[in-house]
Amino acid sequence: MTADSLHALSRLSDTEIDREPFPHLVVPDFLPTDLYARACAHWPDPAAFGVLQPDELPSRYQVPLTEGWLARCGGEQAAVWRAVRDCLFNPDIVALMADRFPQVRDKLGWVDAPPVLNMRIIEDHTGHAMLPHTDIEVTLFSMLLYMPADDAPPNPLAPHLGTALYRSRNPDFRGRGMDRYPRTDFELVAQAPYRPNHLLAYAPSDRSFHGVEPVAAPCERRLLIAFAVMETRHPSRRGTI
Repeated sequence: MTADSLHALSRLSDTEIDREPFPHLVVPDFLPTDLYARACAHWPDPAAFGVLQPDELPSRYQVPLTEGWLARCGGEQAAVWRAVRDCLFNPDIVALMADRFPQVRDKLGWVDAPPVLNMRIIEDHTGHAMLPHTDIEVTLFSMLLYMPADDAPPNPLAPHLGTALYRSRNPDFRGRGMDRYPRTDFELVAQAPYRPNHLLAYAPSDRSFHGVEPVAAPCERRLLIAFAVMETRHPSRRGTI
């Protein structure tokens, strides 16, 4: 394991779990300072981004962080983003998340295949919003690394651009799959701080309601999203939607 990966693992291990409104971690200084600065300096050019979902999320743009994209980058940019990728997803990170979140450990016990990585470099532009949802049956665990631009103009709303964490107004309600629910049915409990090099990490459950609050002021939100993806439905529920 590299020194960069050891730093990230230590930060993830040492951060206390916040249990409201569902168990999650907010990890300051997740990446080593030098690696974070290099990643910001090698942010993809605007032409590299494509709209994630034109029908539902027209203001969210992405660059899938795949080996194909890294090969096209080449040089220092590819080396930097490979190092960042390896800090967020490696066997030791998976093992640590299983140790810290019981549902990760349980889900790993249901399948033989290891989780695979779905990682995206994201820009959210003015108007982007996302209704409460859980991602319970597609994701083993999620990590969102906030990466504000150093040269962005001051924005008093910036700390509140982080992922919104919700609680259902109906205490008996449980989420399913990737379904999205009316915002009025949920209470906004917290927002992960949209600050440089802050990581939000959690393991989806039927109560891990999260989303993005709409922001009317001109803004651009930059982040890296890493999903550890696998078949996460309990064997008794497989074959159901």
